[in-house]
Amino acid sequence: MAAKRALILTVVCVSCGSGDAGSGEPASSGGAETTAAPTTGAAGGSTGDAASADASSNPAPTGTAGEGGSSTGEPGLPPGPWDAGWVIPETPQAPGDPAAGYQAMLTRGYITCGVPYVLFGLAKGLLGDFTKGDPLPGRSGKNAEVPYNWTVHTPKSGVEIASFNCLECHAGRFNGELVVGLGEADLDFTDVPMGALVENLPILDIFPGGVIGEINKFVERYKAVGPKIKMLTVGTNPADMLAVALAAHHNSDTLAWSDDPLLFPPEIMAPVDTPPWWRVHKKHGVFYNGMNRGDHRGTMMFASSLCTDSVAEADEIFEYFDDINAYIRSLRSPVYPFAIDAELAAAGEAVFVARCAGCHGTYAPAAAGDDGETYPNLLLPLDVIGTDSTVANAGENYGEMVQWFNESYYGKIVQLEVELPFPGYVAPPLDGVWATAPYLHNGSVPTLAALLESDTRPARWRRVDLDSANYDQSTLGWPFIATPYGQDDAPADQRKFVYDTSKPGHGNGGHTFGDALDAGERAALLEYIKTL
Repeated sequence: MAAKRALILTVVCVSCGSGDAGSGEPASSGGAETTAAPTTGAAGGSTGDAASADASSNPAPTGTAGEGGSSTGEPGLPPGPWDAGWVIPETPQAPGDPAAGYQAMLTRGYITCGVPYVLFGLAKGLLGDFTKGDPLPGRSGKNAEVPYNWTVHTPKSGVEIASFNCLECHAGRFNGELVVGLGEADLDFTDVPMGALVENLPILDIFPGGVIGEINKFVERYKAVGPKIKMLTVGTNPADMLAVALAAHHNSDTLAWSDDPLLFPPEIMAPVDTPPWWRVHKKHGVFYNGMNRGDHRGTMMFASSLCTDSVAEADEIFEYFDDINAYIRSLRSPVYPFAIDAELAAAGEAVFVARCAGCHGTYAPAAAGDDGETYPNLLLPLDVIGTDSTVANAGENYGEMVQWFNESYYGKIVQLEVELPFPGYVAPPLDGVWATAPYLHNGSVPTLAALLESDTRPARWRRVDLDSANYDQSTLGWPFIATPYGQDDAPADQRKFVYDTSKPGHGNGGHTFGDALDAGERAALLEYIKTL
């Protein structure tokens, strides 16, 4: 397995700098101690992910990232699904400073609208899950007082605001600890309450116009996109649906915002399970369907472009996103925190190499670092993988948004390829996969055990609770209850917690490759996965 840095926030938190723009500089750590933001992957080395890229080459050229090709899997493997895969070509990423990227991610205003800080204490009680987080250790000034997923900064209006940051979706809890880079598995997008914020802040009249203008801008943006990103189930993420909404309200040439939509794409339910950031350093196309071909900064910036209203503003953000990308690429998965049966895991490694490595790669001993591993970056066609097709069929479902993106400012940095060479899904790296329940791209399968034995997957289910310490070490996932009812018939207080695989975009079929294993092989494979 790869050399790892434990990302779980526990003991060591380093802070430098002062004032309201708290820094929280990442620090290196070894042994049992952990850090809020590791700057490197392998112990004692730099990220090195983009060393071959010349800083003067930014942004990346438009168009596709070169020629890919079919795969025959890992050397010596028998025929398998990997033979139908297509290798996504690599594009060099711009070099950057991971430590500076961590600071920028948590202190810079790449989301340039938010709640005026003078109102934030009042607003917290009205924003539900979106402000439920604790402060992040290592931050300073006012940033040490707000939840980890918010950043205090002052945009060009001169009004100090608190706005979302990347950790809104990309910091989750495992075993009771916050893990930076882990997708949040219990975020509630079944309601987006920002639209009613002004109506519930009756004291607005006493504040100056700049404050009112900022809160109104924040609220109006969410009134426009909020109805488009409501999910059916707690824990699923509307990232793809948000991208469509952002394109619909921005001019592709100038990025100017329009309260009225400029595009009218179909409204499609497309839930996704937020993937962990520690996969990014291996992946050539970072999305589930592999459509991001080129400089990853383009899609990262677009994801946070709710309030980016001009090319000049986007240029300013672009200047430091090389560092943010470098930080994300520096992350490595945490180490499994529970006991592992070494003998059973060794038996499982043989199963993995024979049955899984052709698509998901191989994993070296910790001392070997990343150089001892392989990852094929295979895009697999839908008729091979067989999973819910909604996200894979981005060209059919979101073609208008894809065209907007490729013709926009962001398309000068990275292109979206949705048909080359076919719609499908990328077999992901499996580093730390045990921490990333639920499974499949839409979060439709609660445990890895159920993923490896398809007839045990529940058609309708809910987690026993949302306690991240309540983890099933035998099945590698969240304990769940198979419900006798779907969402439509669920009790009102349970409805949003029920995952109903009959709903559009929520299917749990496909990836039946584990069905060929016997019970002993499956148990050994699950034990080996704990070592990744």
